[in-house]
Amino acid sequence: MPESEQPTSETTTPPPTATDAFWSAAEIGTGLTELDRAECMELLGAKSVGRIAYATEAGARILPVNYVLVDDSVIFRTVPDGEIFRHAINSNCAFEIDETDEFFELGWSVVAVGSLQLATEDYFARMRYGKLPEPWARGSRWMFVRLPCERVSGRRLIGHGR
Repeated sequence: MPESEQPTSETTTPPPTATDAFWSAAEIGTGLTELDRAECMELLGAKSVGRIAYATEAGARILPVNYVLVDDSVIFRTVPDGEIFRHAINSNCAFEIDETDEFFELGWSVVAVGSLQLATEDYFARMRYGKLPEPWARGSRWMFVRLPCERVSGRRLIGHGR
């Protein structure tokens, strides 16, 4: 009897199903890691565009802003008597930045939370010899506000790639 026709003690494994693929991926995990405060602050300092989130009577709002990081505070410019001034000053707000790569399925996100305040003369003095936030949006955005990074969290995802 040819060797290919001889009985074997091996059992054949059925081909994997979609359910098997799901559970295999779940077991492998996604490579999600928490970032510490130092890394979050480093990432905040490396970017210049983020999103401020705050509540209004009509619900949550999230707007993009150009910013700089000065002494653990996010500083950006806005219009006087605008929506941010009316709804966010002296309110608890969130500020978020992120970076993603859809092809490689990886990225990171940092969120800072604090009470949005008008920037003080002290902060203007600290910015005098540094970079100022330069809004991309047109308009009279001469009001400087700051979000102290009272609570900061971040996550990094290293995916599987394609």
